[in-house]
Amino acid sequence: MRLLLVSHSWNDPNAGASRVYHQLSEGLRNRGDEVQCLHLDDVSMPRYVVPAALRLWLPACMSRRASRESLPTFDVIMASNGMLHPLFRRLKREKTTTLLVNHIHGLSYFDYEATITERLRGNRSSSWVHRWITGPSPARWDILGSRFADLTVVQNDRDFDFLAERGIAPIVKIPLAVHPGIVEAAKTIPDPNTRSPLRLLWFGSWTVRKGANYLPRAFDLIVDRCPDAHLTVGGTGLPAEKLRSYFKPSLWPRIDFLPRISVEEQIALFGRSSIFLFPSISEGFGYALLEALSLGLATVTTNTAMGADYLRDGETALIVPSGSSLHLANAAVHLVEDSCLRCSLAKKGQALSRDFTVARFTSEYAATFEKYRIRKLQEVAEHSI
Repeated sequence: MRLLLVSHSWNDPNAGASRVYHQLSEGLRNRGDEVQCLHLDDVSMPRYVVPAALRLWLPACMSRRASRESLPTFDVIMASNGMLHPLFRRLKREKTTTLLVNHIHGLSYFDYEATITERLRGNRSSSWVHRWITGPSPARWDILGSRFADLTVVQNDRDFDFLAERGIAPIVKIPLAVHPGIVEAAKTIPDPNTRSPLRLLWFGSWTVRKGANYLPRAFDLIVDRCPDAHLTVGGTGLPAEKLRSYFKPSLWPRIDFLPRISVEEQIALFGRSSIFLFPSISEGFGYALLEALSLGLATVTTNTAMGADYLRDGETALIVPSGSSLHLANAAVHLVEDSCLRCSLAKKGQALSRDFTVARFTSEYAATFEKYRIRKLQEVAEHSI
């Protein structure tokens, strides 16, 4: 097959949505398919578009950029979260034989809902532009992308159900995969039994939907009960000075702030940590959570995305309510104090993570593309008779 994959993220093989496309591209090429990828870097935005309005232009700009490719030569065109809905609309009218796929990394509706809820709780300020224009727009694009696509791919059951309730069909759920480098590293990292139970880790972007507002107070509560606890906050992309401002100065000596680190440094960091805190409010799947499981950390997470679909409370993780520093802290302290539970969660979570292989991930996408491409060819042939 010949495929065009269009991501709404910057080209970064180690970050979120972009990593999905890098892994998928490599896997499909290894199977003999021809894959071309476009990222946000490849789109030229008009000079007069200010950052606040950037999101309003993305589908039109990305559709124009994709249109410069030889579209009829592609068997499959897959785009993130409705980014190509203007192009998909046109191609549907033209009755193209190319399979059009809308790929939902995580429904924007739930991300927007999370930011509005945090604003109402006093944890986030937002302008009227965000509340009424730039915030809701991506949620509309998700739906438009699916309505004009031949197939929608999601990563969790909540997104599947949300779209199915709105008459979107067909929908296929395909979960993510652990990077092969992390799978290999997991074979040699320290055993969970040998790690200090007092080493806690947050790793990921510092945003309201990730539950960032609840970590500072949670760690304050943890230190009250476990004075020797140590927290590392990594992978946020924010300067250390900015991150410090969210925590009490008295806690600074007990926290390492690592805004950006390499994959090798990330693996080493995970390998010497014991408890992973992942209090997301809204999540497409949870790459960092999957990697933490793979590298043998006992995890405290919420009932969203992977936490809802694959983890079991008290068996492979501790599941706590989102938006609660107290629950997050109580669960972390429980794991600090209960070595048997902590090590059991770490080992069972690590065993579960082994099911999320790149081979499985690639095969599911390849089989899905082939199935619905054949169906699309049959439909076009029937309509042409």
